[in-house]
Amino acid sequence: MLATVRRQIDEERLFTRGDRIVIGVSGGTDSIALLHILWSLNAMYHYGWELHVVHLNHQFRGAESEQDAEYVRSLCQSLGVIAHLYARDVSGYMRATGLGAQEASRNIRYQLYAEVAERIGANKVALAHHADDQVETIVFRMLRGTGLHGLTGMPLRRWLVEHRIEVVRPLLTVYRSQLEAYCKQAKLSPREDSSNRSRKYERNRLRLDVLPLFAEVNSKYREHILQLADIARIDDEYLLKQSREQLAELITSQSEGRISICVNKFQSCDLALQRRMITLILSYLSSGIEWSSQHVEAVLHIIEGANPSAVIHLPKKLVVQRVYQHIHFSRSEAEQAVDSYCYELNLPGTTWIPESGLKFHTSLVNSLPQGITLAKTAAVFDADQVKDQLWLRTRKSGDRISLLGTNGSKKLKDVLIDAKVPKRLRDALPLLVVGETIVWIPGVRRSTFATVSEQTERLLYVEVEYGEEWREVFE
Repeated sequence: MLATVRRQIDEERLFTRGDRIVIGVSGGTDSIALLHILWSLNAMYHYGWELHVVHLNHQFRGAESEQDAEYVRSLCQSLGVIAHLYARDVSGYMRATGLGAQEASRNIRYQLYAEVAERIGANKVALAHHADDQVETIVFRMLRGTGLHGLTGMPLRRWLVEHRIEVVRPLLTVYRSQLEAYCKQAKLSPREDSSNRSRKYERNRLRLDVLPLFAEVNSKYREHILQLADIARIDDEYLLKQSREQLAELITSQSEGRISICVNKFQSCDLALQRRMITLILSYLSSGIEWSSQHVEAVLHIIEGANPSAVIHLPKKLVVQRVYQHIHFSRSEAEQAVDSYCYELNLPGTTWIPESGLKFHTSLVNSLPQGITLAKTAAVFDADQVKDQLWLRTRKSGDRISLLGTNGSKKLKDVLIDAKVPKRLRDALPLLVVGETIVWIPGVRRSTFATVSEQTERLLYVEVEYGEEWREVFE
């Protein structure tokens, strides 16, 4: 293990002699192994590294979290490594920001890594992501929608603070089973986070339930996925280089928080470059977000569409506006109101809402496919009771809905508030309506319209496909 990691460090020059290194340590197997490996290499080969550990108590698990922190403190003391221990109210941060548990925790951890690194003058942050994490990341991105870049997985290194602090992942070629064996051999006793077994989190369900099925098909599936990532990375780097060069010729104006490009020149480029150029622009205007294929397709839609003044609003207050033969990408200082829209629901088929980035898939069936359960992302209706066309539209003043299981109707505004739909998303949320009657608030509740009964012969199944910015509504 030590030889493998040392070779990776030296060949890729992840660290140099005398580096001051921050190590993210949770107390689990992966991070404890990383800490001990770097400490051992430092002692054996006299790298002269100064190691600092950062540990975050998320305060999710009470006494268990306190014990994790104490274990990290004790191990660091025995190794002579400086420990920086923090406790944060992540639940409160989630309520304030509307973020999920994993994203909120990650934001706070990375903020602490940067703060400690800046304070002590470190230029590297070492994280314990390993080969199994890489496989999970790639498959997870595939399931949620990604392009070629997403298949490259987590990079071996990237900037945390531009040109000053770099995140490095020395264990990306090592599997978790190897780390477990290392900890056992080194007589380490890592803590096990009980939340890693909870199927409440998508990544856990993927790791615990889905990937074992992959192994039944091919026991070497991990190696093949990692090989695909290497191929994708090489191809993506070349296409990215071409995209940067092409984009430089398309920009008609650029200033702080704003980039404009020429539509005609953009459309003359290959589609593979078009998608990458859009991602480059969005990433330049708002770093720190992984722009999905849905965001990119939404921008492509207004570039290729017939509306010469189309506008879409993206996460992080980014606005993309077409003004005849120019596309303006800009950061907005305030939340933008979403233009009202109304789209006919294709029956059966797919209806895409570019203003919200949501897709609605419909099918007419005699019964629900085995294994499908109705959730916040789906609704089912008695197809024979649907006599008129269904539409997807934005909310209007005075909207009400007759909720299934209740008497009378309720103001839409109150329903959205009760469901804790973030204010910034309410105007963009498509409502399924027939005439002026709301029949389904996706992610929230459905109405009494066309309910399924024992007499129902045909079902109308409606399911919504969503991106990252909608997770807090649909999960």
